[in-house]
Amino acid sequence: MSADSSATPPRRPSPGFSLSRTPPPGTGTPAPQSMTLRGTVEAGVERGCLVLTHEGVTYLLLDADPDVVRPGARVTVRGRTAPGVMTTCMQGIPFEVSEAHPA
Repeated sequence: MSADSSATPPRRPSPGFSLSRTPPPGTGTPAPQSMTLRGTVEAGVERGCLVLTHEGVTYLLLDADPDVVRPGARVTVRGRTAPGVMTTCMQGIPFEVSEAHPA
């Protein structure tokens, strides 16, 4: 008997398993959102991390100008949320700062 690879049916994923990299609706990472935040910058729980609480939500400030965004500074920052960005800060919603000004 000869081995014929065309006689083997293709493997099918089990129910509930998807080969797609796109998560099902309502279960994936939220889309980035452009925002302006105002508040006082605080040191995060991890060294080198800076956070700002705006309207009751804590944001992790990324790529901010260190001359403006530092612990204790009242600031206005513009940028966008970056929900897919991995950090070691373990605190707040990642927020990529594009502009920062003293408040």
